[in-house]
Amino acid sequence: MTRPARIAALGVVSFTLFYGVSWLRRPSPDELTPADAQAVLERSVTRVKKGGPNQLHMRRLYFTAEPFAKAGEADVHVVRAAALLHDATKEDGKGEPKERFCIHGEEGGAWAGQVLPELGKSADFSRRVAAAIVEHMGPCGHNDAWNDARFLTKFCQRVYPKPTSAEARVLYDLDMLDLMTVEGVVKVVELRQKNPEFEREPLKDSALTGRDSAWKSVNDAQQTLLTSAAQGCGAALVAHTKRFLDRVDWDSVKDVTAFKAAAEGFLSQTPRPDCLASAPPGEDVD
Repeated sequence: MTRPARIAALGVVSFTLFYGVSWLRRPSPDELTPADAQAVLERSVTRVKKGGPNQLHMRRLYFTAEPFAKAGEADVHVVRAAALLHDATKEDGKGEPKERFCIHGEEGGAWAGQVLPELGKSADFSRRVAAAIVEHMGPCGHNDAWNDARFLTKFCQRVYPKPTSAEARVLYDLDMLDLMTVEGVVKVVELRQKNPEFEREPLKDSALTGRDSAWKSVNDAQQTLLTSAAQGCGAALVAHTKRFLDRVDWDSVKDVTAFKAAAEGFLSQTPRPDCLASAPPGEDVD
């Protein structure tokens, strides 16, 4: 082969390899890339306050999803997309605040089924994400240790579908694990103190001593964990959160701002257990 012919042949091979590899690396519509995740998050914050408790909660679940999805043999891409959308209709959904809270699973699933195809995701991927969101509601049933119904059962008086797919089970557990953390307690306290669907109560009641306190929600959640990975992590989280609540000076901590500061101070000195990764600082995912 002459030298010009060899150069031409090499060019053809290089072109084929470059564009072939590029095609192989092209993201699948059943994959959630970092850019996809950021786009999903940006859609979420059209319906919840950016930097508010619901948006930060969904962001935390995105960053904690991978090891639990792998342990639960679930599709991490589906779980992560569902994490970023599952509470998106809590603040901007149908009906008055209490109804919106109680139906946000089915409302969120329906909305996810619209959003994801618009972002280029396949019909099957979108369906699986939506189904996981519909089934994430909980915890329900009766808390025997407290001799009381679990919060959602009592507050909403509805029957919710139980998680059936691996992705729904992992999403449910991630939601419950986050509820059990110090950050999750802060979220519940802030919502109970500020949202009109809840009656006014002292901060300590919202956090610890009330019949439907954040601490009772921690216990409700632990009792309903579905996967072995979550169950193992849950015990460590309960102990860590109890240490925080036992250290709060309730004589001086009387509003949400002071409670958040107390939580930040505790976490700076006593990071939460390694079984549940912390989200990096910020409000985005990219």
